[in-house]
Amino acid sequence: MKKILIAISLLLLPFALFAAGSKETQETEPITITWWHSNSGILQEATEELISSFNTTVGKEKGIKVEAIYQGKANDVLVKLKAVTADTDTSQYPDIVQLDASGALDIVSSNIVTYTQDLAEKYNDDLSFLQENTKESLMYKDRLIGMPFNASTILYYYKTAFDEQNLTPPETIDELIQIAPLLVQIDAKGNTTRYAFSNIPTTYELTALLGSQNGVSYITDMENGHQGTPTKTVFKENGTFKNLLTKWKKLYATGGLENASSGITASFVAGKTASFLASTSNLTTIIQSVGNRFELGVAPCFRINENDNGGVNVGGGALYAVTKDNSRQEAAVWEFLKYATSKEAQLKWHIKTGYLPVNKETYEMNEYKSFITQNPLFEVPAKQLFASNPKIVGVWIPSGYQIYYSFMSNIKKMLTDNISVDATVNAMQKEIDGYLKDYNV
Repeated sequence: MKKILIAISLLLLPFALFAAGSKETQETEPITITWWHSNSGILQEATEELISSFNTTVGKEKGIKVEAIYQGKANDVLVKLKAVTADTDTSQYPDIVQLDASGALDIVSSNIVTYTQDLAEKYNDDLSFLQENTKESLMYKDRLIGMPFNASTILYYYKTAFDEQNLTPPETIDELIQIAPLLVQIDAKGNTTRYAFSNIPTTYELTALLGSQNGVSYITDMENGHQGTPTKTVFKENGTFKNLLTKWKKLYATGGLENASSGITASFVAGKTASFLASTSNLTTIIQSVGNRFELGVAPCFRINENDNGGVNVGGGALYAVTKDNSRQEAAVWEFLKYATSKEAQLKWHIKTGYLPVNKETYEMNEYKSFITQNPLFEVPAKQLFASNPKIVGVWIPSGYQIYYSFMSNIKKMLTDNISVDATVNAMQKEIDGYLKDYNV
């Protein structure tokens, strides 16, 4: 009997060794993580450079390979993410998804992603390297939901046209109203060939233009949705929207305001508008587009009231770790998130794209200071970022895109159809509160 047991043991030994070897191979084989994004043009080039740098350094050392997959515009990424995560087969999920503020409400109301703060705590990592405003922009109920990555602020572009009239960029909208007629150009037929300013405010611009009033103000309650799902608007009761629209009408009356919602950058490059509001992320592209046509300038976003001191909000987007039941995959994702937000990686991303570094240590690097010395326009948004109150944050709201375009259409209608300021404020309050009521039922 003993001989039979020994024989059986010897027969089973190869299978035991094979099973152990298979497990060991599984634990050491390279891991591929996928990153869904909406980066195109210069941003796609920067994305590919970042991935290549990771894959050939930390990724090579730790057996991790990152693959980026372009999924269309920012909202397309969210739509595709929601579609694929409706299935319980997590193998079809991306590992990392890059989203803008429009996706935040979906993130906090579902288990699609694992919060960045949870990952940091799980792997005993410190998040103190994050620049405070960029970190606060992604806080929900005092927890960080995503890793800040492509951060931006609102900038005001201007220059040669201003120099021709010995003008400096306006610090307030009242100053813009005063100088607007000096910047307008009209041809022999009476057609405006250059406007002083082109813009129709949407939720992105309004977050800053309303938020900087009264120290810090919000569009909705719950601190623009960062402390819970909004239940009502507050822009009427705090008076900020009325303040803006009253002065917006005055600007329009000068003939210097163009009601444009698209093609503004192209108009500016062509000399058809003297100034406009745009994201920091446009800076690199605008510099390249302007070339030697005229001298480009950059200034902080103007204030609505003289005593406004809140500053601007952080725009852009973040990287989110999609929830999967795979600890090795999760650990690999965390390695890449740390790498992408390292001071060195953020410096390269900033120089290539114009997005602001989310790592505050980047701003102390000699390489960054040297770059700023040679490219002083890039320092303006950075100074604006650090001078702004971190509590001015983007609005996380249901029906986000509907509300985005609704603000635009109602403000335009107020001007072209001569609707009163109060009527416009009331219409927007009723519409948005209706969306919030329907969502919270």
